[in-house]
Amino acid sequence: MYLIAAAAALALTGPSSRPFEKHRRHSTRTRSRTVAGRVTWNLLELGLRHEMLRDFLVESHSERPAFVDTHAVDAGGGLRIGPTSIDVDFLGAPVIRARVVNESDRVVDALVIVTIEDPHGTSARASTWIERLAPHADRAVELFCPNALAPASVHWSVTLL
Repeated sequence: MYLIAAAAALALTGPSSRPFEKHRRHSTRTRSRTVAGRVTWNLLELGLRHEMLRDFLVESHSERPAFVDTHAVDAGGGLRIGPTSIDVDFLGAPVIRARVVNESDRVVDALVIVTIEDPHGTSARASTWIERLAPHADRAVELFCPNALAPASVHWSVTLL
């Protein structure tokens, strides 16, 4: 009887039938993508919260106009930028909005950089990437600058990619 009980205990506590299979542990980290490459719910929820916050700030009129340049500027590389408007948000940070027009006969990828200056000479920069802008097409851009300043002038530069 004892021999049967000992054999049963040994059989239950012995190695698994697949000795080379690793035991999987559950990860405690949040993953941004699943195995198939689809965006997970957490990332979608973060994007939705960002859009809701932006909509709230726009509806609450937290931005005030600070500077308007009605002229279009030839920024190089066949790109023309303007008109430009700069608003200041409730934290004092400038929000730059402009229209970029591709006047060349080819599709353009470009890094657009804006430098804004206040009356005291303090400057701040912001940049954005414009991808595949078709010939003679235009695109609206919106750039955020984290430095708090009152803009008095704006300068554009372009680096073709």
